[in-house]
Amino acid sequence: MPSLPPFDLPGNWYKGNLHTHTNQSDGKPTPAENMQWHAAHGYHFLALTDHNRLTNPFDFLANPPLLMIPSLEYSTRRGMVEYHVISLGLTKMPIAPARDPQDTIDAVNAAGGTAFVAHPYWHDHTLDDLIVLKGHIGIEIFNTGCWLEINKGHSLAHWDLLLRRGQTLWGLATDDSHFRYPDHGRGWVNVRAEKLDQPSIIDALRAGQFYATMGPEIYDAQLEGRQVTVRCSPARSIFLIGDIWHCPNAAHSWDGKPLTEATFTLHQGQRYIRVEVVDMDYQSAWTNPYFLP
Repeated sequence: MPSLPPFDLPGNWYKGNLHTHTNQSDGKPTPAENMQWHAAHGYHFLALTDHNRLTNPFDFLANPPLLMIPSLEYSTRRGMVEYHVISLGLTKMPIAPARDPQDTIDAVNAAGGTAFVAHPYWHDHTLDDLIVLKGHIGIEIFNTGCWLEINKGHSLAHWDLLLRRGQTLWGLATDDSHFRYPDHGRGWVNVRAEKLDQPSIIDALRAGQFYATMGPEIYDAQLEGRQVTVRCSPARSIFLIGDIWHCPNAAHSWDGKPLTEATFTLHQGQRYIRVEVVDMDYQSAWTNPYFLP
């Protein structure tokens, strides 16, 4: 049974946090402390995303203990609507803060960077606010800080509404950690890449070769004919989610015995599918969408 991407790809899994802050903006740790914490907790790569400034990790540690991707979080605005744009892989700021979000995304792309939209639910974005943006790789579907702060950390509804309207956007989990309370180590991406270097990680992120997680692991998702089989770490529930709302596809551990595999049948007319795994502690992991032919 053939695996769906990224589970069919050669290489290794690399754990990374793409949204965190230091004392160079409104975070508590120094850049060095932030890097050292992530390295000590099994992360392979990290983006320091201070607000409206590019914190160069190499100014604080000559030899960081994990792969560092120079980045920042832009504050942007269109009318009365504020957007935060995470901008990865930059060597300098290509545009000033507080500009239009689309202008910011375009400038980041022109400079060779990669952009995604942070915490849509936390910003109370509507579908109309988001669907007009182009050129970014995706949105944060889980943000630890926004979850713990006001329970607006999950943006799954925003994601599915955009996907149903034909947008190809990846779903990212991040911490947005400031280290003032336990907002770190709760949301990350597992990226499939052949090498642990910035070009390989960035290329994989752009291509959606990762899954987002709060802790559960997804080992494989396979498609043969109209059957989808998912294998994962011990789970309470496994869901196959798509663009047809009234066609359920779910497996549950009603007896308390964890699930590690489930098989589902595709519904007629589905245009995309994605997998969500929920573990025994109600922590989730999410694959990116797979668009059906």
